[in-house]
Amino acid sequence: MFDESLFEQALAQPRLRRPLPEFLAGNRAGGRVRVLDEDELTAMTQRWFVDFERKIQHYKTFGIDIAWIMEWAKKYWWSWIMRDMSLNDELYTPDLRYKDPTTFGRVLVGHDEFVKYNFAFFDAIPDWRYDPLPGQVYIDITEDGTVRTIIRYIGSGHFDGSLRFYPYDESAPSVHGVGTFVQCSAVDRYHFTPDGLMYEGETLFDLLDGLQSAGVVPAEDSWQFRAITQASRLPTLLRDARAALPFGAAR
Repeated sequence: MFDESLFEQALAQPRLRRPLPEFLAGNRAGGRVRVLDEDELTAMTQRWFVDFERKIQHYKTFGIDIAWIMEWAKKYWWSWIMRDMSLNDELYTPDLRYKDPTTFGRVLVGHDEFVKYNFAFFDAIPDWRYDPLPGQVYIDITEDGTVRTIIRYIGSGHFDGSLRFYPYDESAPSVHGVGTFVQCSAVDRYHFTPDGLMYEGETLFDLLDGLQSAGVVPAEDSWQFRAITQASRLPTLLRDARAALPFGAAR
């Protein structure tokens, strides 16, 4: 059974492989993005939960009791940090619907698909950890009492493996890491049923940021990156050339 001691133990447990670089080794912002070390990340997460409790208490002064969402948030964070899916029935509806940039516009449905998608990141980055950013959680309550949240957080870890995209199996397109340390932010959106289960969600993140940070995609001032962007002109050039031909104009 989940309790506060399990949450505290998870907070105290180191996750990241050492040593950590001082700056991200990838191709982002001229290679001078400072890395937040594990102590900073843990302190940040602890501060986030304190801030979240204050926000919940603030809502209570208006007669809005959403105390349940604190327990949900702790279970949710613990579940992914510990890679333990035993609480899924307490966190999500059976038909949970979820989207992510790696689904290419598709909606994942159900626990199994949601878990498979998340573990694609853990398989690619074995020491991957999530840490919410203090002050960056937003709660919305609709007229019918539906609770919706938006949370911004940081993901950190060493990109040692291959990150599979949808459908997250051996047939999926993959991006292959080179062992660099990655640290990038994302935003999650969650919608809850009246009994406190997530029934819909979405993760939004800058895929280019993550791939440049990992050193997989070249820096924006490199000839390789410029060549990639120039290649995006080819469809337009082909379209214009086709339109200029006699049979193209007739069509």
